[in-house]
Amino acid sequence: MATTSSVTSNNNATISSASASAKAASAVIQKLGTGSGIDTKTLASALVDADRAPKQNALNNTISKSNGVVSGLAAIKYIVTNLQTAFADLKDQTDFSNVITSTSTPSAFTATAGATAVAGNHDIIINSLASPQRNVGSGFASSTTVVNGSSFTLTLGGTGFPQVSGSDQTISVTTPTPAGIVAAINASGKGLNAQLMNTGAADSPYKIVVTGASGSDNAFTISSSVAAVDFDTSLQIAANASLSVDGVAISSDSNQVSDAITGVTLNLVGTTSGATLSMSRDTSVVKTKVLALVSAYNDAMDVLATVADPASTVADWGGKMSGNSTVNLIKNQLRELVTSDSSTSSGTITALRDMGVEINSSGKLTTNSVKLDLALMFNFDDTVTAFSGNQQDQSVYSSVDAGIAGDAYKSLATMLSSTSTIALETKNANTRINKAQDDLAKLEERMTQLLARYTKQFAAMDSMVGQTTATRTGLTSSFAGLMATYTKN
Repeated sequence: MATTSSVTSNNNATISSASASAKAASAVIQKLGTGSGIDTKTLASALVDADRAPKQNALNNTISKSNGVVSGLAAIKYIVTNLQTAFADLKDQTDFSNVITSTSTPSAFTATAGATAVAGNHDIIINSLASPQRNVGSGFASSTTVVNGSSFTLTLGGTGFPQVSGSDQTISVTTPTPAGIVAAINASGKGLNAQLMNTGAADSPYKIVVTGASGSDNAFTISSSVAAVDFDTSLQIAANASLSVDGVAISSDSNQVSDAITGVTLNLVGTTSGATLSMSRDTSVVKTKVLALVSAYNDAMDVLATVADPASTVADWGGKMSGNSTVNLIKNQLRELVTSDSSTSSGTITALRDMGVEINSSGKLTTNSVKLDLALMFNFDDTVTAFSGNQQDQSVYSSVDAGIAGDAYKSLATMLSSTSTIALETKNANTRINKAQDDLAKLEERMTQLLARYTKQFAAMDSMVGQTTATRTGLTSSFAGLMATYTKN
């Protein structure tokens, strides 16, 4: 239908051009015949426009159609990318490891579950918390009291600061004031934290408190080469947390214990003689991902239908690929991704339909929520295997079976690659656009030259007509005079 319209349009343009040429030629003949002045610029422009119009219209039509194809392919690429993202959320084994934690004694600890956590219950006993060493020194009258006439050195020791290559670890203090000492310790990068506290005492209220990292291995000593500066008073010793998980004794230098239960971080905040950590699987997250996949697929079908619909009123890309075989090719490929059996079927779960996700008569995916819930509740491990093949971060180039989502992700990566049909058709359409634009520029250049030639030719004819008219006028006048002479005689 579009081809017939294009042919009709081009025929009309040709007829109009021929008509314009005929009228222009007739005008020239008429004016030359009468010997009157000729508007050579108008006549030349009319002839050039008549020659330009059909070629220009054809090239512009090519550009318009090709731009439509580029826009249509961009819309298809967008929805394919969205669908790939939806499959990506279900392609790894850890995508299904959503665990909810609850503790019987939150005043003693909380727990955070990671991707590798699994459902289960654990008994927790916390005997003591990890603590850092904290020392304080003698006081100073103010924060700017000068404690030495020049810079000096602080020397570190203890298990937290062993000698390096036979030498003590040190901190250089270049500003010999309490504030300068604090700044030097904090800037040293040694893992110590210093703060200057105003105790409010009447005499020497400013004291420096130095705190190390928690854990018994981080005990330290700190001494000064200046007698007025010391850190001799211990406020707290460095100690490890002491706890047991499921009867196994654990010592930790931190109150964040991440290696006691796989995939779980325990955050210790108090002690308890006995508490329970409960971890249950959260299937709602997986269900949300499946529903997102269904939505992404249906959106893709809508876009594919719109881009191929010649009656579409969607701007830019609606109907721009009507009759293009690529649309049906992609539609069939996407349909196969959601209807084929999993390459890693497990138990009663062999395909999406076994989870309540099926294709309806309109080619859209529908979800039976009850069936999906039952699959996630009673066949969770089989569902994970069918979706992911129990793979993790598999390369798109891997040939290992990766389940419904893993295999689909790899297929869509190929569909979006630089050598795909989408990419090649886009390149071809852009090539047609560039060629048509170049041809338009060349056409305009030829028409400019043609206009110059016509203008020159018509100017020459106009000059000849003028000369002929002048000669005729002169001869007429001579003959009239001669006749008058004869008449008088």
